[in-house]
Amino acid sequence: MAPRIQSLSVQNLRSIGEDRVTVGFPDTGTLVLLGENNAGKSNVTRALDILFGDLWPGTRRLDDHDFHGRDSDGIAVDIGAEVSGIVCPYCQSGEASYFRWTYDTQEMAEDGNPATYRFRCSNQFCGKSYVRREMRSALSAAVLDADRRLDYQLSYASKYTMLSKLMHRFHERLLDNPGRKEQLAAIFAGLLEEFNGVPEFAEFKRLLAETAEDFGQNLPYRLDVDFSAYDPSNFFRSLRVHPKLSDEARNFDELGTGQSQVLALAFAYAYAMAYGRSEGTILVIDEPEANLHPLAQRWLATRLNGLTAPGLQVVVTTHSPHFVDLARPESLAMVRKDADGATRVAQRSREELRTALVERGADPDRTTPETIGPFYAAGATTEIVSGLFARRCVLVEGPTEAFALPELLRARDLDVLREGVAVVSVEGIGNIPKWHRLYTALGIDCFCVFDTDSNKVGKEATDLVTKRRDIAAALGREGDPAELATLIGEPLSIGQGYATLDPNFEGAMKALFGDQWAKLHEEAVSSVGESKPLRARYAAERLKESDFTGAPGEQLAALVRAIRGDDDQVPPADAPWSGQDPWEAAADPWASDEPPF
Repeated sequence: MAPRIQSLSVQNLRSIGEDRVTVGFPDTGTLVLLGENNAGKSNVTRALDILFGDLWPGTRRLDDHDFHGRDSDGIAVDIGAEVSGIVCPYCQSGEASYFRWTYDTQEMAEDGNPATYRFRCSNQFCGKSYVRREMRSALSAAVLDADRRLDYQLSYASKYTMLSKLMHRFHERLLDNPGRKEQLAAIFAGLLEEFNGVPEFAEFKRLLAETAEDFGQNLPYRLDVDFSAYDPSNFFRSLRVHPKLSDEARNFDELGTGQSQVLALAFAYAYAMAYGRSEGTILVIDEPEANLHPLAQRWLATRLNGLTAPGLQVVVTTHSPHFVDLARPESLAMVRKDADGATRVAQRSREELRTALVERGADPDRTTPETIGPFYAAGATTEIVSGLFARRCVLVEGPTEAFALPELLRARDLDVLREGVAVVSVEGIGNIPKWHRLYTALGIDCFCVFDTDSNKVGKEATDLVTKRRDIAAALGREGDPAELATLIGEPLSIGQGYATLDPNFEGAMKALFGDQWAKLHEEAVSSVGESKPLRARYAAERLKESDFTGAPGEQLAALVRAIRGDDDQVPPADAPWSGQDPWEAAADPWASDEPPF
């Protein structure tokens, strides 16, 4: 079995605080760390680099800013990794099951080293804990970030770069056969004889030796011509890898960042296929979408999501929805900061996800660990997946609300872009509970806006009641959340975690803004055509401040408070539907002016 990392846990490293963050690695495919900027994704990969990157962990040194809260007094950085496939070199009968690195300035070793690096053997009788270099080199991380792109990994800058690892393996295989080694030595001797047979070169060598001796006087060193690239004992550093264009060799600095990422992936995959059964590579790619146009992002994401090779594990940090594969939800690690600024990670196995979905009303018979991924992947749009990167999501039925609602909210001082709120069209009222369940299971606050459809009759009305009851179940409640709004005839009615529009968006806007909305909606045809979403946005953009006087402004201001999760926004006490556990809205942890990027 190829060496692999099973999970990584981190404590007190930069934005990661005392509450330990743990990330599980999927059995196949790519581990995707997603979240907004400054959430702490790079600190997770930094921990991975400390354990398995270029530098020996025991020689690592941290600065004050590497400790959570920028204060090393009284806390220790603790990083651990559960691993498999690494034979213990001491007992040979067990495997290294866990690596642990701690950095504590309050408890230093006798030599003054604050770093401690140990392992645990699966053989309880082994008793050894000091990590040997061959154990760590069996599983190493190749990091592709702003400082270590393709030209770094394909150099000999350290023995842990991908090229250095490749040449170690190649050199070992090349010389492990005595007959081949002897044959190569004879070839090298013949090459030197041929080189020395060139008169000009032979004369140059003679003059070089004499001149160096004359100039050097009593110095012990002289100059000689080096043909080590042809010497089998020096093949270790002779291989070069370079990009080619139209069969011509090019320099790495001619490549764009996106091209470098793609070629580095190709190199890592080829290496893993050739050597992965005996050692493992963790390829860490920071924002693979950088400098790639959208179609190229989709192509690379497809390759990454389908990438399986023995000994190769891929970790991606991303802000692009193209690298999020909902068919494999267990591979998604949602990285966010809590109200105190500490990094949190939400990641669920398929079994855990199934439990969370069923608790919010999903059909227990149809919702299985095997069906969750295909079910959500089939209905995902780029817009819906982009909602996973938001601080909060407002789920709406269709594009009309998605286009116009942000403009109405902005008029009441909620700039959805600045505050990181995504207004997401889920393409139908029946899909609102579906996506609410997934978003909340992955740690994203959601708010639902949907129609009462009080103008519908017959079977259509009955079907819509069923769908609204499903929304209630997703909110942790029971009954029809539109019933009270329909009875009292409120065009915009707000409950806890939801709001209804009576009978629909167009009708609610006409009721709120009267003739002014109707006038702007009709006027929009000459500018944007007959499209309902575009006409609704046109009208919402052109409403004046005076149009929000009285009830329209008050009701939209209440909607803003509800979306933000203000504590004073509670459902009416006489609501005809009640839940098992009230869904309490949390105080807004993002009330500052800091933008979400």
